[in-house]
Amino acid sequence: MVNPFDVINDRLNAIQNKVGEIDYFLQTHKQPVANEPETFMTRQEVADLYKITLPTTYAWERAGIFKPYKIANKTRFLRSEVLAAAKDISRKEVGHA
Repeated sequence: MVNPFDVINDRLNAIQNKVGEIDYFLQTHKQPVANEPETFMTRQEVADLYKITLPTTYAWERAGIFKPYKIANKTRFLRSEVLAAAKDISRKEVGHA
């Protein structure tokens, strides 16, 4: 027989996890304030944001979803452009690595 308190505890944990995911989403998708300087993201930060692999970020870059900027021999992406790309990703057919 299943303990009803275990079921309640499992559901509460699931809700807490979803609240954490929503909080993370809201924190990472804030629109930049006009006076706030533009920030850059690393390839890993982009992958973490979209929950994709690094090879997929390369594929999306080649597909034109993200515009790379070379800074001191490192690839960076403008945060505002990465967030704006979220609207277009579902409309474009892109390759996945």
